Amino acid sequence: MFQIERAHRIPGGKPIPGKPPRAILMKLLLSADRDTILRRARECSPIEHQGTKLLFFPDFARETQEKRRSFVEIKKQLAVKDIKYSLQYPAKLRVIYNGTSQFFEKPEQVREWMDRLGI
Repeated sequence: MFQIERAHRIPGGKPIPGKPPRAILMKLLLSADRDTILRRARECSPIEHQGTKLLFFPDFARETQEKRRSFVEIKKQLAVKDIKYSLQYPAKLRVIYNGTSQFFEKPEQVREWMDRLGI
């Protein structure tokens, strides 16, 4: 049984029909519960409720969110080139290419690496 310390919806009025519902923030008492919920959500994806897909995300500090967001464009480029990647905690991009893993802390480093390899 998960122990929820507090939970609330993001302010913003009733959602418009056909639009996604408002986000709900939950603070769990144990971080292990958070990890279990996120893992199970990935395993059971997609999760739907009344025809709407539910998404689960960990809540990061604003600085961490900005660092993670900085990788959005380079991740798109990697996906187009069918190069496997994953975003590691807190904000490192792991790129798997030719059977080896490379870790990058900034998107510029990934671009330089791609240029060196001619990708």
